[in-house]
Parts: sequence; C-alpha cells; structure tokens
Amino acid sequence: MAGEQAGAALPSLTPAKSELVEFDSRLFGFLSLEGPEGLQNRTLLTKRISQCESQIRKRGKTPDPQTYCKLGHLQLLIGDYSKALSAYQKFFSLQDDYWKDATFLYGLGMVYFHFDAHQW
Repeated sequence: MAGEQAGAALPSLTPAKSELVEFDSRLFGFLSLEGPEGLQNRTLLTKRISQCESQIRKRGKTPDPQTYCKLGHLQLLIGDYSKALSAYQKFFSLQDDYWKDATFLYGLGMVYFHFDAHQW
C-alpha cells in the first residue's frame, strides 16, 4: 500500500517535464518501467545515460565525479546493476567526501543488496 501511494505521487514524465526531474537512487522501485508510461521512462533514462557517457568522454582524464554518480543512479533505475556498480565505484574513487552523498550511499547499497554482498 505504501509503495502504491509513493508510486502514485510521481508525476507522469513527459519529455518537457523530464528535464525538470532529477533522477537519482531515491526513485528505485517507484519509477514505472512497464507499459506505455514505463517505455517513456526507460527512453528518458536511456537518453540521460547517453548524455552522462558523452560528458565523461568529453572531460577525458579529468571527469566530474558527480557525472559518475548520476550515471550510477540511472543505470540502477533501469536495472543494469553491473554498470551501476562500476559507475558508483568510479565515483567512490574520485570523490573524497563520498560519504556525504546520501543518494550515492543508498544506490550503492541497493546494488550491493542485489548482488547479495551484504558484508560491504
């Protein structure tokens, strides 16, 4: 019931509204990826993933750690756990104060939970 209420509170993501929404790990489990709305959400997430990857390529040897964190969130939301883990680990290695980012810690925890890596 609580999941239904939280899911119902999310707005329908049209392309115009999508630029206003910051996708992060807090949407994990609440963002629909099924049906017509889910297809639209998946398309938006895939587009954002491409944008993040493009930003990383442009920055070359001096990537912005936050871009890796965003990429991890997006990969988590579409269910690509191994790529999410890779992006989160890169953020972890680049960001000195990673422990201050609650959405990163939550997303990383969800990935670890998926892989049954509870000791981490």
